[in-house]
Amino acid sequence: MGKSQYKPKDPLGQHMRLYALLYNSPAWCSLSTTAKALWVDMRAQINSYTNGTASCALGVLSHRGWSSRHTVSRARNELEILGFIQLTKVGGIGYGGKTPNLYRFTDLEVYDQSKKGVFATKADHLYREFKSKSEALKRLSELEKQKKYKVQKLTKLRADLTLSNPNVSAISIQ
Repeated sequence: MGKSQYKPKDPLGQHMRLYALLYNSPAWCSLSTTAKALWVDMRAQINSYTNGTASCALGVLSHRGWSSRHTVSRARNELEILGFIQLTKVGGIGYGGKTPNLYRFTDLEVYDQSKKGVFATKADHLYREFKSKSEALKRLSELEKQKKYKVQKLTKLRADLTLSNPNVSAISIQ
């Protein structure tokens, strides 16, 4: 009999890799600390063949110390905008249950997982499109400006409704 052709399992268990190519990228350098922490916690959810099924639902992340859905949302938006993660399946409430949004890491291949509605995709490294840290920071600041504009627009719309409709009281706007 010959030697076994199977590699022994890692004695320390599951591990994740943060490649130097990703770590040294301008996009990674411009991420906030919370976005980097979310990346690590989402990466811990997948293994070598389940990329595309990572979730950032607070119910999943609360076991890792996350308690604010706004912080998770802000960090997830950063990861999406800078190309580290991408949505693979939109969640929602239906058929008597709730399903979270599922995400894939753009630096890893996605294998077909038809039971979860995730289909095979090659690694496309979307974070590489940023050639400098200032370019990545500019993209993030544009997002913040858009959000502030939407909030200002909603506030102005509410004020206009109040002035135009005498039946709306000032208390109902707050």
